[in-house]
Amino acid sequence: MGNQTATNGETLQIAMNLDNQPAKPSSEYREFLPPAPLAAHFLCFWSQTITGSAGTYEHRVLPDGCIDIVFIDDEPPTVVGPWTVSFVARLAVGTSITGARLHPGRASSLLGMPASELLNQAIPTTAIRGAIQHMRLEKALEQQDAPARRSALAKILFASIGHSSPFDQGISASIQWLSRHPKGSIRQLSHSVGISERHLHRRFLAAIGYGPKMFQSVLRFQRLLKIAREMGPEKGLGDLAVNAGYADQAHMTRDVHRLANLRPTELLRSPESTLQMSDLFKT
Repeated sequence: MGNQTATNGETLQIAMNLDNQPAKPSSEYREFLPPAPLAAHFLCFWSQTITGSAGTYEHRVLPDGCIDIVFIDDEPPTVVGPWTVSFVARLAVGTSITGARLHPGRASSLLGMPASELLNQAIPTTAIRGAIQHMRLEKALEQQDAPARRSALAKILFASIGHSSPFDQGISASIQWLSRHPKGSIRQLSHSVGISERHLHRRFLAAIGYGPKMFQSVLRFQRLLKIAREMGPEKGLGDLAVNAGYADQAHMTRDVHRLANLRPTELLRSPESTLQMSDLFKT
């Protein structure tokens, strides 16, 4: 068949067909400061709504060193543990999510369980043993809209804090040290906080879910995303690598592929890299 020129009627029909296509799903994500009494435990409360007329929104979740308590629509609450790799969440249009994100290293004292038991998992609270069983988180489901649900969740969590165990101060000091020394070694960290490397690893497993070396990689990865947002797309990968604390661009490329399963250029073009996620360096 040769080339054919569309008639005015055919052009109008094509335009009408394009106009009638359902709106592509999109995500509306917002973060909220936690109430003051919860600020020592929580980085933020957050909400996500999937809008559009039909279809499924695919969202890549990147490792951030945190543990979240999550409500998806009216399903039972879930605890999303610390992840060492990215995963893709597939969310239908109309999905409404409310979450509360704990500071790195603070979840185990509130939930009453080692963070390592949540590693790379999303587990309904009904299947988790420990202090979380007594929080009555499901009562937040009685509220239908997101602001009311966040308020109810805050009240439930505040009532639970009095029964939580103290933070591991050694881990808190270690997190602060790692945030200030992105190129520091774990041996230097051990010497600085006065905890042997062996004991430090065990305490990181309990408080964060994985060892200090892995946490350092995740922290540096999140710093890369933050710096890329601030410096803009015109900055070269080499400059981003240096500013984020990598030894060189090759080091950054290896870490990004391991944590996000993407090349740096793919990651920094993705919608997830532009999300204004809570600043992990406030710990």
